[in-house]
Amino acid sequence: MSEDCHIDKSEQDGAKTDPYAGGGRAAEVRVLTPEERKDLLSSSPVAICILQRDQIYWANPEFYRMTGHPPGSLEGREALTFYPTPKEYDRVRNRLMSEIDRFGTGTTDTRLLRQDNTPFDCRIRASRVDLDNSARGIMITASDISEIKSAQIQRQQAQKMEAIGVLAGGISHDFNNLLMGIQGHLSLMRINVNRPDKVGHHIRQMGKLVETAADLTGRLLGFARGGKYQTTALDVNQVVSMAMNIFEPTHDDILIREELEDGLHAVNGDHSQLEQVLLNLMVNASQAMIDGGTLTVGTRNIQISRDNDYHFAVATGTYVEILVRDTGVGMDEAVQKKIFDPFFSTKEAGDRKGRGLGLSTVFGIVKNHGGFITVESRPGEGSCFRVCLPGSEDPAELTEAQGAASLEQMPRGSETVLLVDDEEAVLNVGKNYLEKLGYTPLLARNGLEALEIFKLYQKEISLVVLDLVMPIMDGKQVFYEIKTMVPEIKVLVSTGFNVDEEVGALLKEGCHGFLQKPFSMDKFSKVLREILDRPSVDPVHIIGDH
Repeated sequence: MSEDCHIDKSEQDGAKTDPYAGGGRAAEVRVLTPEERKDLLSSSPVAICILQRDQIYWANPEFYRMTGHPPGSLEGREALTFYPTPKEYDRVRNRLMSEIDRFGTGTTDTRLLRQDNTPFDCRIRASRVDLDNSARGIMITASDISEIKSAQIQRQQAQKMEAIGVLAGGISHDFNNLLMGIQGHLSLMRINVNRPDKVGHHIRQMGKLVETAADLTGRLLGFARGGKYQTTALDVNQVVSMAMNIFEPTHDDILIREELEDGLHAVNGDHSQLEQVLLNLMVNASQAMIDGGTLTVGTRNIQISRDNDYHFAVATGTYVEILVRDTGVGMDEAVQKKIFDPFFSTKEAGDRKGRGLGLSTVFGIVKNHGGFITVESRPGEGSCFRVCLPGSEDPAELTEAQGAASLEQMPRGSETVLLVDDEEAVLNVGKNYLEKLGYTPLLARNGLEALEIFKLYQKEISLVVLDLVMPIMDGKQVFYEIKTMVPEIKVLVSTGFNVDEEVGALLKEGCHGFLQKPFSMDKFSKVLREILDRPSVDPVHIIGDH
């Protein structure tokens, strides 16, 4: 055993003077014998075992009790047998040995198996120890933390349910307001049916409400799935500059400073979503500076190494950092822990400046781009958000937004298009779109109906516009069936979800594009022609936004 098992640090046997002994008298202190040390470890209420060459050299009674093995039956047994899998054993061993080499001790949580093969949660601490035979070993202390883990799971579940409740309440509130607005304009249209000017006004207002609803669902999808629509190599400085041109401070006495570093690495991302990240952060910063102040927006290249200071796992490599700092009211730790939750807001009830999805949307977008976001803040000292995005060596190109076109400006065609969707309203809108653009529409309300129509008209059909989520047979099954019949057929996936793994797989396997609902007739017309004008052997991954 090691010197650490001594009651005192003295290297002398026999008596020594204890300056703290009463009356200045000398007190006798002696070193424990090896047997006494073993008795001391044996009586420990903490489970202890000593490993030598990955085998159990010795274990105390508490370790036997915890694992359910008969006393004295573990010596010489492989430590691996206590773990559910060899992979978990290797993880624990490597983690502990790495920390012992660096810090002298190691700690990790794992699951061990009792004699009856029932698992239990365990926290293990380890350090090196000298054995009686002058060999080296590892001393392990183990604590059963099953009750602690169970309490943590229950607490996390309660927090999830609370977040879902807040999310559902916020969604229903916002959508009921939007539906009320649409219903109101519909009612007024019926009254003013003979007044074209009034009808036109109501139509425009309903269009704005639909755009607001689409923006809200887009934010929800960005939070839930972190979808990104159109990925290109971007110059972050240009994205920042465009966002700054759009941004309007909430107060006139806010000074805006730009600290943009030249020579930034390109970032592979969606221009509009990253612009939204910046606008959300700048709006929040502006609203935090009630009495005015300074808003600083900066960029720089950073390199993250293995020995970084982040308290969460971060992939090493080159990143582009976007900084948004304000001199506002700041936040305490309780608020900082909730700012990325959906519908969490520090605004007063009734303040409709925001829908409570700003920072949760920011978090989802940044995460989906392979990056991360941190916040530093104290009450009265302002806040600093840092968005870090993986850098790329690709040349940066900016995607410019296109304005909406009139019907005469939209590209047209004469091909036959099979539109597959289980929603009657979507079919009606799609049919009208196609007819006004000159196409011949064929309509299918589910997957089986789509296959029957495709078998009859496969020689005439030039493109299939396919929903993914449908009853009877989903869009994915339909895709593979029609590809089996006509491998060169062109398919455009159109769904209310973002690009996820399922859509991404279809794009790789011959799908020619993706268009997210809701979409305008202008956008629809352009995507149709881009696909139809491409050779069948060269799929183009068109990713549409709204």
